[in-house]
Amino acid sequence: MIRLFTPSDMDRILEIEAQAFPKSPYSRGIFTSLYRSNPGTFLVYGEDEILAYLVYRLEGHIISIAVDSRHRRRGIGTRLIREAIVNSTGDFIWAEVRKSNTGAQAFYEKLGFRKQGIIPRYYWTEDAYIMVRRPQNQDKTSSFNAGSL
Repeated sequence: MIRLFTPSDMDRILEIEAQAFPKSPYSRGIFTSLYRSNPGTFLVYGEDEILAYLVYRLEGHIISIAVDSRHRRRGIGTRLIREAIVNSTGDFIWAEVRKSNTGAQAFYEKLGFRKQGIIPRYYWTEDAYIMVRRPQNQDKTSSFNAGSL
């Protein structure tokens, strides 16, 4: 089940975040700020226990997604990203992915995203790929311009 994040979900989100991003997890303060600025697009997945989360902006920027490691490769991340694809209002959906994170790159590519550029030192000491895809409801004649992000 996908539903909107509530502040009572915070501790579980922080657990998933620390597990998924041990090098640079978001803090409680960052998640609080993300919730305040994106209340309608901060989603969690799970019923009895939260198994994953996604934060995105309506215009299409995927800010963060993580799935509990015990529940990966079950389609949970795919369901969350598809929710963003269907509901985004921008011409493109995009995410930044560490160059070393080949698993995340493969995940996004499976969902129709393509590498469209590099952001040098996005992760302080590591570059990021910009992974981009067109939402399902967009005309195929649009062209992505990384400079407009």
